[in-house]
Parts: sequence; C-alpha cells; structure tokens
Amino acid sequence: MTPFKLTERSTTDLRAFHDDGYIAFPDVMCDDYREALIEEVLSADPILDFLSLSGDERKELDTPTRYFVRPWNDRGPLSDALIDADLITNLLHATVGPDYHFCHSSMNLALRGSETVRFHQDHHHWNHENPINLAEREKYYIQILYYPNGFTRGDRSLIAIPGSHRVSPTRDTTPDRLLAGEFDEEAGRKLEAVHLELPPGSFVYLNARMFHGV
Repeated sequence: MTPFKLTERSTTDLRAFHDDGYIAFPDVMCDDYREALIEEVLSADPILDFLSLSGDERKELDTPTRYFVRPWNDRGPLSDALIDADLITNLLHATVGPDYHFCHSSMNLALRGSETVRFHQDHHHWNHENPINLAEREKYYIQILYYPNGFTRGDRSLIAIPGSHRVSPTRDTTPDRLLAGEFDEEAGRKLEAVHLELPPGSFVYLNARMFHGV
C-alpha cells in the first residue's frame, strides 16, 4: 500500500521550505492508506483506553483532552512506513542532504477543544550554551507533522510564523518581539502569524527552528 499520491517534491516546495520554514502538503495521502492508518492508530490499546474514559475519569488526567506519547516506539507498520517513504526521503535529501538520522517519533491525539500550545521552537540546542549545542545550533532539525484527519482553525490547528527560522535563535528572540516587527530586517520580510487549515490526509514538513504553535 502506497502512502502518498506524490513521490517527488517540486521547486516551489523547496522555495517555500527555505523562504517560509515549512511546506504544507494538503490531501497528499492515498485515501486507502489514510483510512487504514487511522484505523491502525485508533485500535492501539492505549488509545482505546484513553477514548473509553468517562468525563470524570478524564478530569483526573494531567492532559484530559489529549493523549501524547514520545518516543512512540510501538508504531504499527503503516505508521512506521511513513518514516522512509519515497516522498519523505526525497524531501530530506533535497533540503538537508544525505547526512541525516532519525531521532524519534511521537503521537498526539487531541479531542476537540484541546488546550493550545504557545509559539515555540523545538530544537533543544537553542536553549543551551554548551560547546556541543553551539556547534549543532545552525544545523537542521526537521519535524514532519502528519494529519490523517486534517484540521480547521481553532481545532488544535497549526499556527506558524513563516520566516522566523531566519532569525538568530537567541534568548532575546521571542514570539512577541518577532510579531512586533523587531526582527523583520533580519528575516528579510514582515513576520506575521499564519493560521493553517488542512484537509484530511495532509502533512507539514517543518524546519523546527521556525516558531510555531497549535
């Protein structure tokens, strides 16, 4: 079963990645794969247990409206196949090059009305000043966010600040200052928040240095 309708990326995709910090691929999963993937994820015992909780039982959880696991090592075969699908491998080679490694996967199941996550970056090297962190700071950290069910605005939807990956990742670089225009010159563009909406079967290929939230 083939995961995606595409196997190659376009020049426009690559330009978006370098200019904006991400590429959105709407409705790119094959329908049969998407449906089987959803069934695979929702049939896992931890998910079944989470979804079977009563309202009162859910209130006792630290995150009552979402189930999150990292690393997600007990992936099913369809979930696992996404890691090195042809389209993903081609994207990595075209943006990062052949020298990369897989770090981890995570799974996030959110109910409607789930709490939001503020703007952030996801590369831990930017939060430390050790020599190894400084050496790794300018390298890529790629996240690939799969949305078999898609999302609409307000439904734990993805919010991005395109171009914010071009700003030096110092402690003074905050979302408020980015959106206030203080780093527009360094970014080479006006930095604004963009609220994405994506149909089922979509994914986002993301430079994790770009500020984003959900």
